[in-house]
Amino acid sequence: MLLLCLACMTLEGYDVVAYGAALPAMLADNAWQITVARASLLGSLTPIGMLVGAVVVGLLTDIVGRRRLVLASVTLFSAAMLLCALAPAVPVFAVGRVLVGLGVGGVLPSVAALVYEFCPAQRRNLNTALAFAGVGIGGALAAVVAVVLVPTAGFRAEYLIGGLGALVVLPLAVGYLPESLVFLHATGRGDALRRWSARLRLDPEAVTPPKAEYATETGAGRLTVLFSRRYAVATVLFCLTTFASLLVLFGLYTWLPQLMRSAGYEIGSALTFLIVLNLGTAIGPLFVGRLADRIGSQRAIAGSFLLAVAGIAVLSNPLPIALLYIAVVLAGVGTVGTQILINVFVANRYPVRVRASAVGLALSVGRLGGIVGPVYGGVLLSAQLPTTALFYAFAAPALLGAVLVTLVPRPRPAAPSTTSDIAKPNSPEVSAS
Repeated sequence: MLLLCLACMTLEGYDVVAYGAALPAMLADNAWQITVARASLLGSLTPIGMLVGAVVVGLLTDIVGRRRLVLASVTLFSAAMLLCALAPAVPVFAVGRVLVGLGVGGVLPSVAALVYEFCPAQRRNLNTALAFAGVGIGGALAAVVAVVLVPTAGFRAEYLIGGLGALVVLPLAVGYLPESLVFLHATGRGDALRRWSARLRLDPEAVTPPKAEYATETGAGRLTVLFSRRYAVATVLFCLTTFASLLVLFGLYTWLPQLMRSAGYEIGSALTFLIVLNLGTAIGPLFVGRLADRIGSQRAIAGSFLLAVAGIAVLSNPLPIALLYIAVVLAGVGTVGTQILINVFVANRYPVRVRASAVGLALSVGRLGGIVGPVYGGVLLSAQLPTTALFYAFAAPALLGAVLVTLVPRPRPAAPSTTSDIAKPNSPEVSAS
């Protein structure tokens, strides 16, 4: 399950980062005549699609299940990459990027939910980081393709390879990706529950709660819980923290190569920084996730945000190349790594009946930050600010995120409640956070 989720997130990471990796070549292409302002708008289309995709998944997840949504989402964003590769003009390309976002918005929460359900409580941060390391791996592959193939084959090759990757992953996912046992139990699909339980060598009675404990509240009822006196402050702060996190993440994914070019690096070197950034997002969160399992998500998230601040700010200075690469790795850890931990932190803070709604709400508001990020970067570059000011401007939202997450109040004592997770051991996460 972890390997398949990793593979799906690798495709997702490639498709999201492909635009930023191919952007320098697209800006230099005279046929499309893309300006910085238009590039900013195109960069915001994928986060817009992600926002819509997340809403659609929220409506469908209790009807069709996690597995089908993952398969449908991967198929959608892979087909959309092929559309981008074959697009005759900017409008068709724009439609493709929106569809990429729709698919990505669907696969991310579904994968997160599967990992959360099937993992032991004491390894949730680490295993989530393992699955989401695919984002960094895919992003690094996108940058490698941009360095190796795009200069000779053109920017369309970037999108073509992303679309064809599904031919490897989808057949395996169709055959082996499991369905949520809690979903099967809650929807009365006993035959499917017994079939998957047998394949996974699990006792269905031991790993599923009574149906009444799953989620019987309406959407309005779940929102009432999220904004009740007990949870309202935390809900607002989680939304703002996710907004800051995704603003920095999508801003860097879109504009890092151009930022490095503004700092005096050639296009090949600038794309190398994008490769290093994504390697940092793939490897770094594994260590941060393990740390969060030990000290709690709240402190780990604040520290991860500060890593991003330090890494981005250092990039504005002329330093030896080895130190610059270290700074880029820190920026990668502090962007994707931070968002991974935020998802787990939110999930642990709420009762099971509203957990999916809490994560979905935070990500929906956060994706507004993802929409703003590319535009924010485009405005900064268009303003022709000094290089130092450009990097500091990207570091500022990360600093704000560190402040916001530290303000999340500690959970109030409450009566013990059952969970719908496969792994039942008590997690140190809530008390440590």
